[in-house]
Amino acid sequence: MQDDAGFYSPLQYQPQWLWLGLALVLLIGAWYGWILRPIRKKATAHQATVVPHLETLRATCLAAINATALEADAGGLPERDAHQRLSFLVREFAEAATGLPVTSMTLEDLHRHDLKELAGGVAGIYPNEFAPLPVDSVRQSAESARQLVLAWN
Repeated sequence: MQDDAGFYSPLQYQPQWLWLGLALVLLIGAWYGWILRPIRKKATAHQATVVPHLETLRATCLAAINATALEADAGGLPERDAHQRLSFLVREFAEAATGLPVTSMTLEDLHRHDLKELAGGVAGIYPNEFAPLPVDSVRQSAESARQLVLAWN
C-alpha cells in the first residue's frame, strides 16, 4: 500500500518461509548426524571383535608360512613375493591376536603400540622385500617368521 509520500511499506514474509527455513536447518543437521554416525560405530565395533584361540591362530599362520616357503622353493613364487607374503602373514597373525590394525601399521606404529618383537621381525624381512636382490633366502625369512609366531604370547 502506498502512503501519502509515495512510499510502499515493506512486504512481510509469509509464515511458510520461516517453517521451510527451520526444516532445512533440521534436515542439514540430520544429514551430518547420519554421515558421522557410522564412524563412531565402526570404532566401537572394531574394539569388540572376538579374538580366536591363540593356538588355532598360531597353527594356521605356521601352516601358511610353511606353504609359502615350499611354494618359493618349488619355484612357483618369486622370492620378493614370498618375502612380502611372509611379512604379511606375520602381521596378519599379530592383527588377529591383538585386534589392532597391524597390517597397515608402519614400523614406528608397531613400536608405539609396544609390539617391539614384531617390529624387529618385520624390519628383518624388509630388506628382502625391497632390495634389488634379497639379502636372505626365503628359508631364512620363513624361519624368522616362524620364530616370531612361536614366541608370541
